[in-house]
Amino acid sequence: MQSVFIMLDEQLKASQPALEKGLRLARGLGAPVTIYVNGYSAALLRSIGTDESRLAGAQYAVRHAWQSRIDTLLADLVEQQDLAVQSDIVWEQDSETAMRNAIMAANPQLVVIHSDGRDRGIKGLVLTPRHWQLIRKAPCDVLCVDEVTWPDELPVLAAVDPDHDGGELLGLNATIVRQARQYSDALDSDLRLSYVVEHPDESLVLIAGEAIPSYISNPDSLREYYAGRLGELCRNAGLDEQARVLLEGRPADALAEYQQRQGPLLLVLGTVHRGPVRRMLLGSTAEKIAGSARGDLLVVKDTDFDTPWG
Repeated sequence: MQSVFIMLDEQLKASQPALEKGLRLARGLGAPVTIYVNGYSAALLRSIGTDESRLAGAQYAVRHAWQSRIDTLLADLVEQQDLAVQSDIVWEQDSETAMRNAIMAANPQLVVIHSDGRDRGIKGLVLTPRHWQLIRKAPCDVLCVDEVTWPDELPVLAAVDPDHDGGELLGLNATIVRQARQYSDALDSDLRLSYVVEHPDESLVLIAGEAIPSYISNPDSLREYYAGRLGELCRNAGLDEQARVLLEGRPADALAEYQQRQGPLLLVLGTVHRGPVRRMLLGSTAEKIAGSARGDLLVVKDTDFDTPWG
């Protein structure tokens, strides 16, 4: 079974929410765990200078300190019981290359990383270039988490598009629902499917005239149309009507507001194919949704994903 790859914050005394949440998922999945941290310190290196023996001693001390910290954190978490856990503690100046090499060597099913914006006065996630690199390039699903503790039952909300494949559970929708169900089952929680109805500009509707399909001629008919399509997707996924979450407005804003209003909620997005050069990216709408998320975000990769990491 592929592992859950948990990336620790690089501050030794940090609270490490990615560890707590990653372990809970790994326990539900029955998956082994790799705990990764890069202990490299430029400040420590400057204080040591070029003395190789002192540098070797410092690296040993850093690895020992990190292993002790990991052991302490694991001892306090019931989720780690009965799990196969291994540590990957490195000392590498090129942090991005070290991260890529460690993930490729581990070949995990999921990467878990912390990304919280509260220390910057922002409600929700702060996705740095490192997070975007993982989302766009890592060969597996990526979970970005905040500091908020998960409740016993964490709802999972999968963002789907009823316009794809005529309402059938095929293609990217099928991948999103399959992966979202896997994680909701691991968390023993409810799965919901969501779509945001974005109303067209009235002036464009007037200009287009008869070229506009009848079902979007007014807000009520548009809402009714997508409610039916989303309900059909729910039925095809084996979910009841209560799993249908139809929102209105701009997708990024509507989903962010819903996530914030509902409290702790795992939002699931899928990648889309953007050609052989750019490989797999989120797509413009999904990238806006990811950048506006107000809680934990899981990005799942489509079945034909081909990582540019090689």
